[in-house]
Amino acid sequence: MPVEGEFAASVPATGCRRDGQDARVAAAVPSFPDPGSGPQPSTAGTDRYEPRFLLWLWQRTDGELDLPVPSDSFAARQNIPESTVRAVADRLRGHGLIRTHEGPGEARTDLAPAVSLRAAGADHARWLQARRADPAERGRFARTALLGWIFAQSDRRPLRIEEFFDSGEIFFLGEALSGGEVARTAAYLAEAELIACEGPLFQGRVGSHVSLTQLGVDCVLTGADVGRYVAQWRQSARPVSNTYVDTVVGTVHGDVTVQPLSTVELADLVEQFAPALVQDEESLAALLRSADALREGDDPHGGAPDRHHQQGLLERIRSAVGGSPDSVGRQVVLDAVGQAMQRLMG
Repeated sequence: MPVEGEFAASVPATGCRRDGQDARVAAAVPSFPDPGSGPQPSTAGTDRYEPRFLLWLWQRTDGELDLPVPSDSFAARQNIPESTVRAVADRLRGHGLIRTHEGPGEARTDLAPAVSLRAAGADHARWLQARRADPAERGRFARTALLGWIFAQSDRRPLRIEEFFDSGEIFFLGEALSGGEVARTAAYLAEAELIACEGPLFQGRVGSHVSLTQLGVDCVLTGADVGRYVAQWRQSARPVSNTYVDTVVGTVHGDVTVQPLSTVELADLVEQFAPALVQDEESLAALLRSADALREGDDPHGGAPDRHHQQGLLERIRSAVGGSPDSVGRQVVLDAVGQAMQRLMG
């Protein structure tokens, strides 16, 4: 999960829908390079500026097409050489997003050219603007950027989180993360045990001296999405239920913690607990039939497992078990059924 400045404006972005205009933009516009994939021979050092430049041009022209704008002011604003702006403009022109305006013999690699928007560039700039304003995108970027920055500075002790604001990694598509965003991100990473925060409080939330834990190092080195890594780690760290049923006396013993189960595992769980929970023979037989149908993915029409059919089976199981006396086993089954219904409904 290496981080170089900000996320490149690749199309489509992770988690973004590709319907409507987004799909048209994705089909029409070549992707900017992903910094996480390593520097590209022809773009190293310029890729972080490409989305910034496009958004800057879109704002300067108010979205008007074919309106030439000198780009030397972008160089001054970003404090970069005009030759870098030239390289950025050439890249965007190659993508078909902008035009450069120069007369014969005027092109110089050390000077920033006059540029204008093309229709594809205006569409893509609007898409980028929406992405930059998306809290989920900003949060995903902030987690990756802060964790990667701490990893890159791991030989410095103490490392103060305030120094993050002086780094290039603070910018998401040309806009700096706020202090509140950084504080929330640090709190999330600390709560997930990816970083340790000590010393004076930053923004009143976490210690301002930060360092990676071994878990954080592992997250960086595996290249995993931070949110997904945390979710998987939390899932693997959850204790497995050791609940068991004494069918002779009809009692249930053990802990209530239950991991999310597959359909087959849920059916097995229902069969295991059913005799202790449902005393009426007819109701017990109906409950076991529902468990069998759930296990086999039984579709009355003979096709693949049907979502609505499975939901109906789960509701029947929940109704049958819910009518039984309160017990640990009843709660275990109801919790497992509830988790299955949540997954089914997305």
